[in-house]
Amino acid sequence: MAKTINWLGRALGLVCSAGLASAWAFALWVPSGGLTITGVNVIGALLFLVLAVFAGIASVYGHATVIALAFIASFFPIGVSLLPRDHRLPWAGWLDNGLLLAAVLIGATRRRAQAAA
Repeated sequence: MAKTINWLGRALGLVCSAGLASAWAFALWVPSGGLTITGVNVIGALLFLVLAVFAGIASVYGHATVIALAFIASFFPIGVSLLPRDHRLPWAGWLDNGLLLAAVLIGATRRRAQAAA
């Protein structure tokens, strides 16, 4: 059961990070697509894109701490401000919340190091 929950957390983290990376890539390369985000420039969008890719890699390898740090770095600067919007933008905030859930699922089911006897 724990292994299934761990794999579910990994899959959720990978899907959420792929969605975030796609959203940031779209915002970065299609500026006329109606996604004008105040406070985020090209360098910021590129950094959030790289952060989403790192979160995806951490999800595949099951590193809950890295996923949680990616959630904090992505959600609190921009994800929380995107939630109350009435466009497609709140999905970025919800995908950030998915990263947090993935980190909790992976962290709760990870194997503990065995003490030396």
